[in-house]
Amino acid sequence: MLSRRSALALSLGAVGAAFMGCSSSDSAIADGKAVNFTSWVFGTSGAGPTNEAVNRFEQRSGIAVRTRSYPYEQYLNQLVLKSRSGNASGLVHIDEEWMSTLVTAGVLADIGPLVDTARYPDFVRAAGTYRGTRYAIPWTQSAIGIVSNAGLCQQFGVDIGTIRTIDSFTQALRTIKRAEPSLIPYLPCTDVTQLKDILPWMWAFGSPILTDGTLTLGDEGSVQAVEYWKMLIDEGLIQAGIIRDDARTLFGQQRAVFYDDAPQAIGVVPKRASDPDIADKMRPIARPARDGLGHNLVWSQPLVALSEGPAVEALMQYMSTDEAALQIMFEEAGQPPATVQALESSWFSNNGFYTDWNAVVAPASRVNPLWSFPKATAAQQHFDECIEAALGGTVPVSQALRDAKEGLQEQLGTE
Repeated sequence: MLSRRSALALSLGAVGAAFMGCSSSDSAIADGKAVNFTSWVFGTSGAGPTNEAVNRFEQRSGIAVRTRSYPYEQYLNQLVLKSRSGNASGLVHIDEEWMSTLVTAGVLADIGPLVDTARYPDFVRAAGTYRGTRYAIPWTQSAIGIVSNAGLCQQFGVDIGTIRTIDSFTQALRTIKRAEPSLIPYLPCTDVTQLKDILPWMWAFGSPILTDGTLTLGDEGSVQAVEYWKMLIDEGLIQAGIIRDDARTLFGQQRAVFYDDAPQAIGVVPKRASDPDIADKMRPIARPARDGLGHNLVWSQPLVALSEGPAVEALMQYMSTDEAALQIMFEEAGQPPATVQALESSWFSNNGFYTDWNAVVAPASRVNPLWSFPKATAAQQHFDECIEAALGGTVPVSQALRDAKEGLQEQLGTE
């Protein structure tokens, strides 16, 4: 059972505390015979697999699940508003970037005692917490890394097995550009709305970004990372204004050789590809880095609880750890599981692309440092705007990083 003391400690007052209990008018939820489950997926055409997994839970548990949805673009605001007004309860699917905002709003409870972290690999256990407290249970998690088209690499004389350093990666991009000037060799997200892709490059150049509550933006590594991207833009090796969906389309049309994505790319790109065999040519590569370790961002969509009770806990544990439910989500929705048992199962490990991804990309992933901010989404937006100004040449790189650091320090409350 969730700790009421922990939940109430997080509330913003009487209004925040009120939502933590079940609505007095909802006897089924109060009696533990029903539970709400909120996800933006339920409002999309891709809801089938999640509904199938939920239906299986209902049949096995006898607990009715009431599904709710808000559009993705409005999701976070709606969750905060509905929760504070007492009109939301149960289990909620989130993008982990939103978690700190929900904690700060006083609408999440500490579920640490309910999560058996031994069920999950190290890179998964690193997510789902905020300032030392666990508020989320893993549901689907992996990492954002670099995807290559091995066929095009071979065509242009690039051996992806030899790409180990930043210099060798840069040389590969230049080789591709010389051979086919119309191509954009590499497509990370460069649009002002999605500039988090530069964070692992800052790690690759040696900047910790945030360590022990202290921001290091403006250090040598972060400056060199932004200057590197600016050079790549100037040489036409990457392109400004790219969002993830653009990158997937261009990569699928063989107009790019490398791009950044989560492993779900293997289910998305082939559907829009000009090459019917592109899935066989997609290979993850380690991000080149000065320390040789590779650095990638954790991609995480966990589950959080807005209310307590056996029904909430039962659904939470089922969605996170039930192997049959996880298999449904993987095989029908392309959603990678998070438990060690599922990752080692034949239905997952027999997929070569995901096996390679979990060997090359996921173990080298780290949580976005901006997720530790009280309002991570706002922190990310400020960071993105400052980086965009530097990439566009509006302000010098050093000034942009100084502006980013000052604004983020104010949000974080550090000096």
